[in-house]
Amino acid sequence: MYTMRFDLRSSAAADPATIYGAALDMAAWGEAHGCLAAIISEHHGVEDGYLPSPFVIAGAMAARTSRLAIMAAAALLPFYDPVRVAEDLLVLDVLSRGRVSAVFGLGYRPEEFALYGVEMADRAALVEAHLAVLLTALREGRVDTPGRTGIVRPHPFTPGGPRISYGGGSPAAARRAARFGLDFMGQRGDETLRAAYLAEAARVGVAPGNVMLPSAATPTVLFVADDVERAWDELGVYLLHDAVEYAAWNPGDETTVSLSRATTVDELRAEAGAYRIVSLDDGAAMFAASGYLGLHPLCGGIPPETAWRYLHHAARCTGVAV
Repeated sequence: MYTMRFDLRSSAAADPATIYGAALDMAAWGEAHGCLAAIISEHHGVEDGYLPSPFVIAGAMAARTSRLAIMAAAALLPFYDPVRVAEDLLVLDVLSRGRVSAVFGLGYRPEEFALYGVEMADRAALVEAHLAVLLTALREGRVDTPGRTGIVRPHPFTPGGPRISYGGGSPAAARRAARFGLDFMGQRGDETLRAAYLAEAARVGVAPGNVMLPSAATPTVLFVADDVERAWDELGVYLLHDAVEYAAWNPGDETTVSLSRATTVDELRAEAGAYRIVSLDDGAAMFAASGYLGLHPLCGGIPPETAWRYLHHAARCTGVAV
């Protein structure tokens, strides 16, 4: 199986309508060619157009597909009204017949909190309050808290409401997921996160869910090429843009597995870490070993006409006829 992640960054010269349209086309194509899920990321106030509205894209993808799972990961909960996002998720659950899920997170960029007029120092308490309202609205179809009372509709397609998880890279995030009875999606492969999750679940008497911790051995941005040298020449500048921007948002973070500190294309390639371009044979071997490929077909604003070639190569590595 393989997944495709989209954040819809684009260069200043790129037409956003073309990039957005390509993501929808790739989701529809992926459903017919072995893709397990489309993963949609969120950030705000980014010069290169990083996607700020994952649930709108999720609805468009759901309309173009009938089986593909669609996940917003991570959606930044401090910037949402919890009742409104519950309503949006319920509509998506009905429209997609249960195929849309969300992983919520805390957020960490000061620019985003300034844009939304939210005090960054208040974010943990705000997320706790929002999660309580959101989950009650999804699971019970109503809210009844100070200042908020009423029913929340439509009724979900998925019993109990759409699947919600929580993500982060700290023990506090793991404990928060456990307290609310949510699966936890870790940003680093540190087993102390699992231990914190399980301990908190036991403390509050909640049945633990799944804890998913990434491995540094598994690339988070993978491309498969028939000519690796040519591919680095063609794609390297886009992958480096993505890596440099992400690293700038996370100064001092040496544990998140998707981060790179490379400053040149050559350094990025030499790392053989989160960002990798592999041959057809190596891609097939990776798939045989793990049963999974994590693709980011439009990474850094790769032109769609270029991205399609590499998407086809990757799908072939999973045994799909293209």
